Order: sequence, then structure tokens, then C-alpha cells
Amino acid sequence: MLTGLDHLVILVEELEEAVAGYEELGFRVTPGGEHADGLTRNALVPFADGAYLELVAFIDPAGERDNVWGWRPFREAGGGLVDYCATSDDLAADARRLEEAGLGVDGPDGGGRRLPDGTEIRWKSARVRQEGRVLPFLIEDETPRRLRVPGGPSAEHPNGATGISRLLIATRDVAEARQALAALVGGRKTSGYTFRIGRHELAIVAPNGTEDPVKRRLETLGPGPFAVELATGAGGRGALDPELARGARIRLG
Repeated sequence: MLTGLDHLVILVEELEEAVAGYEELGFRVTPGGEHADGLTRNALVPFADGAYLELVAFIDPAGERDNVWGWRPFREAGGGLVDYCATSDDLAADARRLEEAGLGVDGPDGGGRRLPDGTEIRWKSARVRQEGRVLPFLIEDETPRRLRVPGGPSAEHPNGATGISRLLIATRDVAEARQALAALVGGRKTSGYTFRIGRHELAIVAPNGTEDPVKRRLETLGPGPFAVELATGAGGRGALDPELARGARIRLG
């Protein structure tokens, strides 16, 4: 069963510069480590609701090898919010369910990361075969989740952000996206264009004009996560500076 959004992937050019930008925006950023494939490293912005933003950069920006997620073309297009992930408590069962719904699934496969203190964390993941990133990839932890996703003070942000309230998904084909998302959540549709995974909301958006930012997203990065709205306690509200956010569209409140 899918229990909620796990994390959003924000691809950046220089990890240290991105960390500084997110700290300037009022987030606490936790060092992540290097992925097991040796291609990328990351830092995390964890939230009290259990989800997080992943700031990820290629270790060798000029290299030719891509990772299993196929993020390198997104780097060449400018990066930003490029992918997203949902948490499963039984990945094999969820993969079977999606295949029975007519969706091709790659995996589950093993993955991992080495933390800065040397601790090895492991997980299993699977990805639906699709155009773009309308649907998330799925993850199930093999080591304790608290090792991968820090909580406590790490999830307390000066800007008041407490979690992900809504993720907007850009698509050219609304009907196809609705069908795919309905299959993802097991038919639990809340309205015509809105779906829920646990406490998190997914909403479909489509272009509505020649200069529409959704249209530009589709032209540069293809279908997939377009913008995120974060829940807040006390703190500021409104859109965050996209330059500091390294191209990601993020709104507080």
C-alpha cells in the first residue's frame, strides 16, 4: 500500500550552492551522502510530515553515465523539480497491483546510500514505464527509515514549513494522467483532477496559453512534477525565490 509522498527530487548543478540557497529561504538542510551507484550525492530538507525535498547533484557533471532514474537529460535542461517518489509498505504488492492495472513496472530493485558518518542505508524501488514523470517512482526501506529521513530538529524550519500539502503535476493529456493517477492510488479519486496518497494531494495541471509556465515546463522537461505547495505553521507565506530554489517552484501556505 502507498502511504504518502516520500520525497521530491530537485536536481541542482552545485550541491553546496543549492544548500546555501535553501538555507537562505529559511529551510534547515541535512547532509545526505553519496548514492550507491557513485553518480550522485544529495542533501535533504526533511519535514514534520515525514516527506522531504531531495537536493541532488551529479558528482561528475560532465560525465556521460546516467543513473537508473535517467536524470542527466534534466540537468542539461536546467534541472529544478524533476521527479518525485511515493512510499510503499509492500513494494512487491504495489508493483503487482500496478501491472494488473495495465502499467509496466521496472523493479523492485535494490538501492542505497552512504551517510556522511559512513552508515550504509538500503532500500528497494520500482518505476512505472511512462512518458515523463506523471507517476512517481516507489520506494520501500530495508534499513530503518529514520536513518534515511531525519526528524526532530532537522525537520523544524525557520520559515515555518511543516510538510507537503499539494504537488502539481503537469501533463499534455489530462485524460491519460487521470487514468494513470487513479490506478496509482487504487481508484481513490477525490475530485476530477485531484488525488490523494496518504495525507498528500496530487493535482493535475495542463497548459492554457502560449506563454503559460506549464507549457514551458512541458517543452523543457516533459510531463511531471511542476510545483509544490508546502504547509506551514508560523512563518511567511507566498512563492519562494526560484533562483534560490534552483528552478523549483515552491510556495509556502
